[in-house]
Amino acid sequence: MGLRRVLWALAWGGAGLLVAAFLVGYAAPYLPPAHFWWTDLFAVLLPVLGGAVGLLGAGLVGQSIYRQAWGRGAVGAVLLLLVAARFGAVPAEDASGGAAEALRLMTFNLPPAFARKPDRGRALTELVEREAPTVLALQETQMQAGASSEAPLALADWPLPVLLRDASGYTLPRVRPPETLVHRPVLGQIRLDSMSVHPLPPSGDTNPRARYTRTHFTWQGRPAVLYNVHLHTVGTRPWELLDPAQSLRRWRAVLRTYRNGALHRAEQARRIRRHIEREPRPVLVAGDFNSTRHQWAYQHIAQGLRAAGGGATFPAGWPLVQIDHVLAGPAWHIEATTVPRPGANGLISDHRPVVARLRWRDDYEE
Repeated sequence: MGLRRVLWALAWGGAGLLVAAFLVGYAAPYLPPAHFWWTDLFAVLLPVLGGAVGLLGAGLVGQSIYRQAWGRGAVGAVLLLLVAARFGAVPAEDASGGAAEALRLMTFNLPPAFARKPDRGRALTELVEREAPTVLALQETQMQAGASSEAPLALADWPLPVLLRDASGYTLPRVRPPETLVHRPVLGQIRLDSMSVHPLPPSGDTNPRARYTRTHFTWQGRPAVLYNVHLHTVGTRPWELLDPAQSLRRWRAVLRTYRNGALHRAEQARRIRRHIEREPRPVLVAGDFNSTRHQWAYQHIAQGLRAAGGGATFPAGWPLVQIDHVLAGPAWHIEATTVPRPGANGLISDHRPVVARLRWRDDYEE
């Protein structure tokens, strides 16, 4: 009898810890990161926690019906409602863009380390030809204009030489910041009018990697802007903290790095949000957020914008989380979103791209 009580206590204790971890991750987007940065660790695991809590909630509801223990049933129903509210299907948008041609926007993080692998140029060409994005936002790609805004490039790292071949049809924005190192270039099969570079805290004034680009273009006679962002890196991944081989000192160092990363992303998200709120033109935001939709930085930027979704993008070989996103302002209708799988020539990056098809909303009034 004593063993049975111990087992029951362990089972309910484990269930309580599961629900507590779920609720912490659930609340993460709404808690100030200065004090609750650690909730991001639970938010990353929220889809897994949500699945487990959903099963627990269904079990409690079933048990309450069988035993007529309505208190447990109420708890189970609340848990199921929370899971459904966060992970349930998003209702389809009512207003479409009619029969107008869709803008295909792709965001892709392409680290230079992958340039050295064989056949990566061909694999990238095949991917771009297959997906045919109208506008392509890249991260971790270096370029530098010449002495004037319209001068030829003085520096063009992977994958720009592959993508800017004459046969590809892609070009850079017509006006570019002269003699400026850019890490978030944007290419288009349509004319891109201009691209500017904007610093992000805490080091954007001196570090070219800590900046985003703002690209102005015209689509079907209407002006628009694209923010191409890459928020501060996560550093050590949350699942690496579960490695039992890590020493306590190393574990503390990793948590300190993760805390600093979360606070830097929060600062950057606030800066981008302020700029979006002052933006006079319809907005698109794309890039590597290093943040899932359950975390504070993503949710802060996404206020008032529609999420294109798509699915997990990282790591590319076995994607577990979506940290690459496309967001669209109210002027846009999101028709469909895909996360293309690697082609026959293997991985091009440690991320997978996101491709969103967008149209102007017929019912939008500027």
